[in-house]
Amino acid sequence: MTLHGIKKDLAILEPELTSNSGFVSSAVVDKLLGIFEQCYSIAESSAIMIQQLKDDVNRLKGEDGKPIVEPNRTNSYSTDKDRKAAETTPESAPIGFKLPSNKLDALAETRIPKRVLQPLAVIKNKKFSSEDEFIAEVTKIIGKADANEYRDLLMEYGRYTKRKRKRKTEVVTVDRDEECKIDKSTLPADAYFMEYATNVVQDIIITRDNVRFKKEVYYSPSQHKTFMASVPIGYEGEYGPGIKTEILAMKYINNMSEPKIVSSLQTIGTSISPTYVSNRLTFPVYMQPFIDEKNDLFKAALEVSSFIQIDDTGCRMNGESQYVQILCNEFFTMFFTTPRKDRLTILDILRNFESRCFIFNDDTFCFMQIFNVSSKLIDKIKSIVKSTVYDETQFNNFLDELFPDPKSGKNLRIRIAEAAAIAHYQQDETIHKVNILVADDAPQFKLLTMYLALCWIHIGRHIKKLNPVTLKFQNKLEAFQKKFWQYYNSLREFKKNPEEAKIEELKMQFDELFSTRTGYLELDKRIEKITTKKENLLTVLTYSEVPLHNNASENGARVQKRREDVSLQTRNKNGTVAKDAMMSIVESCKKLGINPRKLIQDRILQGGKVPRLADVIIKKAAK
Repeated sequence: MTLHGIKKDLAILEPELTSNSGFVSSAVVDKLLGIFEQCYSIAESSAIMIQQLKDDVNRLKGEDGKPIVEPNRTNSYSTDKDRKAAETTPESAPIGFKLPSNKLDALAETRIPKRVLQPLAVIKNKKFSSEDEFIAEVTKIIGKADANEYRDLLMEYGRYTKRKRKRKTEVVTVDRDEECKIDKSTLPADAYFMEYATNVVQDIIITRDNVRFKKEVYYSPSQHKTFMASVPIGYEGEYGPGIKTEILAMKYINNMSEPKIVSSLQTIGTSISPTYVSNRLTFPVYMQPFIDEKNDLFKAALEVSSFIQIDDTGCRMNGESQYVQILCNEFFTMFFTTPRKDRLTILDILRNFESRCFIFNDDTFCFMQIFNVSSKLIDKIKSIVKSTVYDETQFNNFLDELFPDPKSGKNLRIRIAEAAAIAHYQQDETIHKVNILVADDAPQFKLLTMYLALCWIHIGRHIKKLNPVTLKFQNKLEAFQKKFWQYYNSLREFKKNPEEAKIEELKMQFDELFSTRTGYLELDKRIEKITTKKENLLTVLTYSEVPLHNNASENGARVQKRREDVSLQTRNKNGTVAKDAMMSIVESCKKLGINPRKLIQDRILQGGKVPRLADVIIKKAAK
């Protein structure tokens, strides 16, 4: 019998098993179903492993393995739909009513008589702003008796969420006016002018603008020297500020590849080479102003931010695996490509890549205990420590003395270094420290800051990944998920109006929700694990400005992945640094309400009309 057959037979037997409560207690039934769930999970894993082994054997024989055929629909563990449903309120999502053709067809399938549906065709696609208005019109058409009888179905199928749109003419800037004349010979004799009817049409002009500069040249016989006029700023070299701006804008705003940039510029009559485009995007001499802007922005962000969100995603640099760290909040999004993603790397970023420092104090030895460094080794370190503060070279020498054999103690060296670096960061008064980090439950984010706020969506995703086979446990999982998102919405309401009186109530609700025991063993394990993270999940009760989820940094990770769709990897360090700088500037501009194309052009022209992002973030944070 296949696993599918077992699952199908259980669906038939389960109702009979759960209904015979007189013969078997409910607790015994739950225990039995739980054992079945575990056996089914083991069998499912075993079936996958057996198939893999069969494929390996076939390949050793020179044959092919079992072909992988992806199903039409795969299981999605995204909780975005659940989160949006929990966050939806009448104020945030205004409701309207209408009955388009597809809804009328669907209603016919629910066996509403034709005599009721056919008259309703007269209001097909007509929109009603309220329930009362909709029902009043329906009652007028089909009568009060039928309207009352089929009210629930009509309401269910007629309800839709109104989209919030701005009128186009409210956001479009008019650059010129043009009068449209009418042929007066076509008008009646008594026609007279009334007014102008306006119609705003958007258009752009993309054209070549090659300039021949005639630079004055003077010669001084007394000095034997020639003096030549300079071209305007931005026109240095063979290309002007328009092309220089478009190269960066096409790459990092429009997400175009270098060959497409070259092709696009050539189609408007520009003679340009792929080498120049590549150099313009990577050479430090061209990119340094943007790299400096990114560094200044991050320095200002560390000074003014009450919290920072962080996440990471993989990338490639010249074929080697790297990691992109995404740091953000409501003011900025920053990208840092690093070879590793350990605690020391995250600490380097939070310290804005200042030189590493290490310290041995009580906090250091406390962190060592948390990292499972033995008491014997801690005592040995205490006995040989000659200084409290070390730079990186001194600290490495100390570790070499502690572990003379380079092949031994590799993990212990890392743990000791992490403990000493974290302790130094937390007591360092010369830098602006991050107090609150919003992240997932990855180990490299822990213990670095005073508070670690965990993402509720990540927690919800772990629950959604459960896939019980039995109907009873499926219902229990669904019921718990509903309560989970209801509590999440309660925290959202608290953020809008953080009252002191609600804090204890929400803590009690947390304890009540996550003390639930459903009888579904896997779900109960997840619930019990969530209970241990109470302090991290309820950081919002102390600091209401902290977000409940980490979607902002995950959106930054998506930007990196869309970049990889176009350019799989960077080829060298210069290209990687330039990519991080431009992605950081463009994404931060979006959050600060600045046109990134205008900023790029302003920096090339050195116009100073667009303010530096560091100054903008400081002003916004002060409000």
